[in-house]
Amino acid sequence: MATFDFQTLFDQLKKEVSNVAITSVQKYKEEAKTDAQNLLENLKQNLQTWTVQLASGEMTKDDFEFLVMGQKELIEMNILKQKGMALIDLDKLKTKLINQIIKTALTAI
Repeated sequence: MATFDFQTLFDQLKKEVSNVAITSVQKYKEEAKTDAQNLLENLKQNLQTWTVQLASGEMTKDDFEFLVMGQKELIEMNILKQKGMALIDLDKLKTKLINQIIKTALTAI
């Protein structure tokens, strides 16, 4: 099996979550991008562990999806919340970001 390069995946995730945030939030694009980047940094350690386990076959795709989706409720979008973005819109954005992380990771592995 080829060696898994987490840093390459993480760099790709940074670009993709930024794009999702910017295209999802019209009024606060820069704030959304910053919150998305912060989200990814907060998940980095877990993502690294989980993607390595997924790549090595120690974890199934379903387990990976379950673990990443479980992080949704722990995510804080502080800047957007301070700007007054509605909670329902924050929840939708978090769902989009989590789904993008899962999709990108599964595609890379």
